[in-house]
Amino acid sequence: MPAAVYSVLLDKYISLLSTFYTDVASPLDVPEKDSHGDIDLLVSNPIHPITTQALASALNAVSTISGGGTTSFAVPYPDFPDNYIQLDIHKCPPSTFRWELFTNSHGDLWNILGTSVRAFGLTANNVGFYLRIAEIEKLDRKKSMVFLTSDPDDVLQFLGLDGERYWKPFGTVEELCVYATRMRFFRRKTYLREILKANDRKRMGQRPLYRMFVGEWLPQRPGVGEEGVDEMVTRESVLEEALERYGVRKVYEGMLRTWREERAELERKQEGREVRREIVKEEMAYADAWIEASRRGTIVQEGVGV
Repeated sequence: MPAAVYSVLLDKYISLLSTFYTDVASPLDVPEKDSHGDIDLLVSNPIHPITTQALASALNAVSTISGGGTTSFAVPYPDFPDNYIQLDIHKCPPSTFRWELFTNSHGDLWNILGTSVRAFGLTANNVGFYLRIAEIEKLDRKKSMVFLTSDPDDVLQFLGLDGERYWKPFGTVEELCVYATRMRFFRRKTYLREILKANDRKRMGQRPLYRMFVGEWLPQRPGVGEEGVDEMVTRESVLEEALERYGVRKVYEGMLRTWREERAELERKQEGREVRREIVKEEMAYADAWIEASRRGTIVQEGVGV
């Protein structure tokens, strides 16, 4: 739909949904976008209980599809009978509403930032910001995650980015890309195609802004992400900084200790299984030899040939 139609409908549905939810917002959009496929809204803190059917009725939606916390409504396209627009409403827990608004704003910006921060043992999901324990990450990425915070402004400060600027629309794609490269963990080498992780390669195929940044914008700007880089900032130094800043050293040490204890126990069990397998092999070899000797009539029992 044209940007003008999108803007009118966005205001309309934010206003309408504000009668049902205390918190209603749309993630800041990608700059220079002249058309929109659908409308995305985040909601939280219902003012009173409401069913999907009741919400669909209020929106004049003709159909709905729900999944993963998001419900898609087919709502009327103004002045075009029998034409509809997809309105996606994502319900967030109150504790993560602002965080999800943060990570979903500016299109693929957080995906761009995420590629670099991952090299320093940091990551984010729909709940918050985490560090990964390197020793555990090699074998179990999920268990390696230590929660740090779900405060967007704190994370922006930690990343060395202008927090006030983040919450305003970027005027151009160029402005957005430059903003990303000002993160203190931004490193050009992490965007080399040959070392991109599987998820990043998938984004290259599905996310236009990410593909443009990695495949066009960055290659056309030699030196960006290399010049002026603080080589003293390493995964180990970031780990220490995060443990101190977020007060999670005891949690980190506890998770690492539990992991090592579990691994040691698994290794003991594995060794036990190996011993049992060897015993079984020996017993089977003995049984095979006994059967073969019996066949040949050479079994010796109590010193007498049988």
